[in-house]
Amino acid sequence: MKKILEQLLKATTAKEVTDILEVLTEDHDIKWRAVGDRQNNQSTINMGTDPAAGLVERITNSIDSILDLQWHLEGKPNDFESPRMAAQKWFEIPDGKLRNIKDASGKKIQELARKIKITLLDSEREDFPTVEIRDFGTGIKGEEFSKTILSLNDNNKIDKLHQMGAYGQGGSTALSFNTFTIIISRPNKILKKGDEVSFTIVRFNDGELGLRKLGWYEYCVGTNNNPLTVSIPEKDFEPGTLIRHIGMDIGKYTAKLTGPTSSLWYLAHHYMFDTILPFTISGQRKKDLNNGKIENRSVLGNNRRLTLGGGDEKELTQYKRDATLTFRDGKVTLYYWVLTIEGDKPWDRIKNYTLPSEPVIITFNGQRQGHLTNSIIKQDLKLPFLEKYLVVQIECDQMDNESKRQLFSSTRENTRDTSIKKELSKLVVDALEADDELKRLDKERRDRYLRKDETEALDKLRKRLANRINTYLKAGDGGKGVKASETGETVKTKKQPPIPVNDPPTFLEITTPDDKEVYIGKTFSVKFKTDAHPNLFTNPDWFFAVIEPHSFGSYTGSARVVDGYGIAYFKTRENVEVGTEATITLELRPPRQKTISDTVNTIAAEFPEGTDSSNSGNKNAPNIEVIGITENDQFYKDEGWTHRTVADVKDDQDTIYIYINESNLHFTKLLERAQQYSNQAVESIKNRYKEHIGFCAFMISRNKIEEKLQAEGKSISVEDVEAIKNADLENGCETICGMISDFFDYIRTETEEI
Repeated sequence: MKKILEQLLKATTAKEVTDILEVLTEDHDIKWRAVGDRQNNQSTINMGTDPAAGLVERITNSIDSILDLQWHLEGKPNDFESPRMAAQKWFEIPDGKLRNIKDASGKKIQELARKIKITLLDSEREDFPTVEIRDFGTGIKGEEFSKTILSLNDNNKIDKLHQMGAYGQGGSTALSFNTFTIIISRPNKILKKGDEVSFTIVRFNDGELGLRKLGWYEYCVGTNNNPLTVSIPEKDFEPGTLIRHIGMDIGKYTAKLTGPTSSLWYLAHHYMFDTILPFTISGQRKKDLNNGKIENRSVLGNNRRLTLGGGDEKELTQYKRDATLTFRDGKVTLYYWVLTIEGDKPWDRIKNYTLPSEPVIITFNGQRQGHLTNSIIKQDLKLPFLEKYLVVQIECDQMDNESKRQLFSSTRENTRDTSIKKELSKLVVDALEADDELKRLDKERRDRYLRKDETEALDKLRKRLANRINTYLKAGDGGKGVKASETGETVKTKKQPPIPVNDPPTFLEITTPDDKEVYIGKTFSVKFKTDAHPNLFTNPDWFFAVIEPHSFGSYTGSARVVDGYGIAYFKTRENVEVGTEATITLELRPPRQKTISDTVNTIAAEFPEGTDSSNSGNKNAPNIEVIGITENDQFYKDEGWTHRTVADVKDDQDTIYIYINESNLHFTKLLERAQQYSNQAVESIKNRYKEHIGFCAFMISRNKIEEKLQAEGKSISVEDVEAIKNADLENGCETICGMISDFFDYIRTETEEI
């Protein structure tokens, strides 16, 4: 058995495991036991559809093992409500947040990270690496494998509040993405469960064709119906657990270990977005070796990377903020970051943290549970130029149990599409819409692409296009129209000057105008400025927000004060009558210092019908702006356009921008033909094309395919929606160019005759 274990510890290929199984079958009395003690386990284990999520479940199990070992070492205390509280007390991580650890290279953090290690090893096939997860936690006794690591839907963690796991099957989904799984474990001595090393091999049994509908997952056991055991010195295998997935299909994450995308580095940081404990990833494949040396990297999650940076990432975040808000019977915390526009390919940098189509990450205990799409940023918030720069995390650690039940799935691959998810989406929109700095940063990025080309012909084009759009809207759903005159900017162009911190603070001033109209049953915000330290506002014993009368509404939370500017959030009650007035008081009571406060009056108003709730204050028709883009323009490069790209529409609260590709291959053929005549002919063809393609692009952007499919009970990815829209634009482009070609002589002489 010692030889068998030695061979297992070295095995990284299916052939090596098969050879070991042959020896076990011939020389030892082994049999096979179904995972979860049920032969119909395929339906449960195969619930997982994302191999990366299955692998991450193994990481969370390892984190739980480290937390549980420390729990035993601390004498099994019962005064912890969450794993973050445990991490704060036992491992000196402030608030249980690695974002609060400034020096990630410190000895304590690095020693903690080495307690869990995920290693990539070569197997027979390059795209199917062997993945090993090794922790030095509690370890498992052989006879307890069936109740823990090889159980299904058991409740062994349900009453351990210091651990992350709860559902009891997440880790088992990883079994379905490879041929064999090796499990080796030794219990820590503090458990007093013996010192033997137990091991087994999990495989998939196809069953007999014609006798069973489905196969099942099973693991080898000895005559006592438990995993095989052997006594070896601790130096050969320390207490803890090793799981090795032989030739695992981990999807697209097979690139070099340290690659910014499609790598284990990306997978670990993205799926463990705000990990409770740090861990180590290691590359021991040939492609991972750096001049023959093994690559080892510590993982502390994307929340910390975005907040504090590290290495080359120090200057990549331009703005960051967080807000803790009431949600039903619990709370959620929003973290959001805006990436800078400086540096190489800034529009592409978001891919280092998340998919551009899924920039809103939903987490529980730091693990990614699902996402919201970029339509929140583009359509709801009307921040189209921040689409590839804004990353949001919704932390649900303090969410109430009923909301968690309705939101989270047992595989933790994605959130359930319920009313809770819609409420969560609305909360994000309400909170971020109140942050004026996001609007300013969106405008800052927009201004990079503006190119004023005010000619009489272009002015006429805009007016013709506006008339066509308004006629179309009037005949259709009667939506908000557009106009061709200049719209006054509603967003400040300059950043507000930072306010120095004073101790003791001298003022707290509400900047929201008096007699503010707030809508019945809706969230609203009150903005303020102060010279108090931001940390004073995070303590509920020091910062108070009060509504008088209380029947008018309630305080729901606040955004962190940044540079002296803060936001407090409130919600009016559903039964408030129109015209009811209320006074809001913000008060700061620093310990042993003078109290400072300010008040503002609000008036309840009916929410206007047909108004977009995310931009309720913007009732004016947006301006229409047509902008020609060539391959030499920054917008062309930032958006990754090609000669086949036709157009794009971006809609903010002031203007609808229609960007038209003047380097499109079909359009350039028309221009080449027009150049044979005169400059006037070129302008005639160009303006006619822009009018028609601009109208086509507007209609396609307004025709929300995803909403129509959802109404029919169908789902479609953001990438597929964009692909359909681009295909429609290409078809429209070819059709319009064909029609212009047919009437070419008439159009080219139109300007000359006028």
